[in-house]
Amino acid sequence: MYSNKRLVATCGVIFCCNIALLAVFIKYNIGEKCHITINEEQEVTTILPDDFLSIGIDASEIQRYDKVDFSKSKFQELAAALAPARLRLGGTMSDRLIFSKDDIPSLSCNKCPSTTETEGVCNAVQELCRHKFLPFFILNGKKWTQINEFCKATNIKLLFPLNVLIRNNQEWNDRNAVELLEYSKNKNYDIDWQLGNEPNSFLHVFNISISPQTLAHDFKKLRKLLNHHGYKKSLLVGPDTTRPQDHKPNCLNYMVEFLGNVSHHVNIRSWHQYYLNSRTAKLEDFWNPVTFDLLKEQIETMQNHTKKYHKIPMWLTETSTSYGGGAPGLSNSYAGSPLWIDKLGLSAKYNITTVIRQSFIGGNYSMIDNELEPLPDWWVSVLYKRLVGNKVLQLSCKCSPFQRVYAHCANKKYTNDTTAITIYAVNLQMEKAKFLLNGTAFHGDNLNIDEYIISAPSNNRRTKTVLLNGWPLYYDASYPELQPYHMKYGNHISMPPYSIGFWVVKNTSITICK
Repeated sequence: MYSNKRLVATCGVIFCCNIALLAVFIKYNIGEKCHITINEEQEVTTILPDDFLSIGIDASEIQRYDKVDFSKSKFQELAAALAPARLRLGGTMSDRLIFSKDDIPSLSCNKCPSTTETEGVCNAVQELCRHKFLPFFILNGKKWTQINEFCKATNIKLLFPLNVLIRNNQEWNDRNAVELLEYSKNKNYDIDWQLGNEPNSFLHVFNISISPQTLAHDFKKLRKLLNHHGYKKSLLVGPDTTRPQDHKPNCLNYMVEFLGNVSHHVNIRSWHQYYLNSRTAKLEDFWNPVTFDLLKEQIETMQNHTKKYHKIPMWLTETSTSYGGGAPGLSNSYAGSPLWIDKLGLSAKYNITTVIRQSFIGGNYSMIDNELEPLPDWWVSVLYKRLVGNKVLQLSCKCSPFQRVYAHCANKKYTNDTTAITIYAVNLQMEKAKFLLNGTAFHGDNLNIDEYIISAPSNNRRTKTVLLNGWPLYYDASYPELQPYHMKYGNHISMPPYSIGFWVVKNTSITICK
């Protein structure tokens, strides 16, 4: 009798466990169906350049000569996988950088061997030391050559911010810049240029203030230098202010005043964007739709305040998840990947024509680690480059705030089908997301779809190893094979919990992608 009771109890426990597992399965796999509507008639208002997705490296990474070896073959392979692109060498240390074609040992504020060859360098050192803009560092000709040869080898174009803090009182001292321009032109380096990094924050960072009117004057001076020294066709990009914030109007005021004084001399209006503070950011902040919506608000604010200059393209010249070097274990893990792919989608939608990711290497928000192993955002970026085309399409999506969806024409290098489109999305929930493809772009339920799903092993959002269609990604070739899951005879797509998806939909009715 006792054993029968025990058997009944055991069966009861097993039954309850099965019910619980069934409930979990239903919650995570049924999911609410979203409706994505894409119509055949499309008006394309944004056509992105091939280098829309670009990369940055902080100037502090080249402060020590041997920290980043630009000549290393694997380093070049990893960068070339994201080409064509731009490389910006920026950050706070770019305004402490002095160029010298020769290596000058033991250089300091108190020691600079002034000769005919080093006079310009010593003059720049004296200016930075006088204002206590320390520590400064020397970028020599050998390292500069290595950087530019790297760009040539990888089909990447350099964007370089000159040091605006080398100043004679209120005016920019251009002597060191001229040395760099002459050295670069002599070697036929192809470079676009900037002047200064986040000038609206100089008072906080350097205890100096440069007004937007003064900076505009300096930019005009630089434009003349570029024209005179063989860089007439180079872009001049600025002013690289910080992101707009409600409680800090100085950013917007600075941008507007600057453009009002220099709009005929700059080619790009540029600013920097981050969502979170690296010191306080938590995992759930990275997956909160409220965080994602910050970018939309910031772009709309910046565009509305500068709409008078709408013919000047807008770039995000430095951007990542969190400022202050990135949140350790978050910004450089899968935790930050949905924010990155959503940033690309939103920026394209709002006609931001270049997005420069901080950073390719270095800090806690890098795309590759110091051992040159790819991190999740590198894999996501490679997929984006391969699958997503230049023309941005219009769609409507009846989804929750936890599913964010974008569509472009497909990359023409991926498929010969001129009607193919690429849909990409993020699912921020711990449950499956289902999408029904609607609209006149699709022929009933007979669609041909290549599916790429990026997810985390065991839904571990802090992982640095990601899965593609359920298989872990490891770098073992310069052009890794990324195979899709082929879907036919349906008009439904779905995403597992906490995932990123790309779908190349072929044989649509869209003609504008030709």
